[in-house]
Amino acid sequence: MSLNLEIDYPKTAKKVTDFLNTKLDRYLALSGKQRFDLKSPSMDGMPKSPSNGNANESRFLNIWLAEEVVDCVGCTMRNMTQESRKILLSRYSDQMLTYNIAQELNISAATYSRKQEKALCEFADRFEYQLAKHGIYTDVEDLHVYLDEE
Repeated sequence: MSLNLEIDYPKTAKKVTDFLNTKLDRYLALSGKQRFDLKSPSMDGMPKSPSNGNANESRFLNIWLAEEVVDCVGCTMRNMTQESRKILLSRYSDQMLTYNIAQELNISAATYSRKQEKALCEFADRFEYQLAKHGIYTDVEDLHVYLDEE
């Protein structure tokens, strides 16, 4: 098995954006958490064993998986570089407009776009690590788009 480091940065950034804009809301709803909880240090990131053994096992497993994914997102955000963390938490936790984030960072819109793409790709890398650490990497789609997949 070889490590494929050749990712398509714009397509990976788009895939991460889709995840953070749409799929994350479902995981948050199932886990009982809100977007502002992504900043919370109380999300410990430690795996918890799922409930099982009754008629509602599938529902409990879905809730457990949602909690794990949300914990992975929170751990990913907290372990990013300071600039990337600021960009993504401002956008996806505080739900600030990109224009306001660029202003707050005192950068142009074009510079913000480049930095946001970099931050989104960093998220994909660090999120993959968190999924593996939590033992759920086979249950959640890889957010990377590789050049040889085109």
